[in-house]
Amino acid sequence: MVERRKSEKGRAQDCMTCIGKSLAGLVLLLIMAAGVHAQGMPGDSVKSTLIINPRLHSAGYFPFTGAMLNRDPVFDVNIFFERKRYGFFVFQSVDLVDRKSYVNYLQPGIFATCWINPKVRIRTFFGYIFSQTDGFSDSTSDYYAAVQGAWTISDKVRIENTLLFYDLTLGTKLANRLLVSWAIGKFKADFYLWDRVVMGEKAHALSGSVGLTGPELKLSKKTSVLLTASYMGYITEHRPSFALGDGFLFTLAVPVNVLP
Repeated sequence: MVERRKSEKGRAQDCMTCIGKSLAGLVLLLIMAAGVHAQGMPGDSVKSTLIINPRLHSAGYFPFTGAMLNRDPVFDVNIFFERKRYGFFVFQSVDLVDRKSYVNYLQPGIFATCWINPKVRIRTFFGYIFSQTDGFSDSTSDYYAAVQGAWTISDKVRIENTLLFYDLTLGTKLANRLLVSWAIGKFKADFYLWDRVVMGEKAHALSGSVGLTGPELKLSKKTSVLLTASYMGYITEHRPSFALGDGFLFTLAVPVNVLP
């Protein structure tokens, strides 16, 4: 019994350590924001933003936990709306080959944005993930919550850290996603690092990716086409049982800026 308590205490400490490391990125953003005069915040604008972004991927993956799931072509669409400091989004992912794969899910959510200064923002999310391997909502569907910090260092460099808590009632899991985006001329390079932790388990999965997006092709004033090539892989030996080891991912996106 004593050994069991020690083991459980050790797992809890490991989880708290991971959470602490994940929050460190957000704290760093706040420290860097200190002392900057807050004027002309983007959130003060009364204009609404509505973006519809359909995408076609060469493989299935989870964008917030860094797991590549299969080699099937996958279609997803994100509808994003924001007015002032509040908004909502609806994300639908569909496996075009296997309607029973984990890639089939619906993720609606609401969010609120707080601008620390014109270059640093904190955004909080709450929503529900409908797992759809057998129908509209499987028994594994559950709530999620997230906090995201974003720092636009310059016109070329942007850092974003998202701390996601999901499966809140079934058995809480934590995923931390760090993104460094760098504009190089007409190209954009994205560097991702994901850390996935299951509460109560000592092992965690660390994965990463490097992606390159080509020049934007304008179809109209509000519509463009973007092509991205990425390579994803696990850094740790441990990875979720449902995930592939590594591989290339190609994405064709056609974002439409409906508003303004």
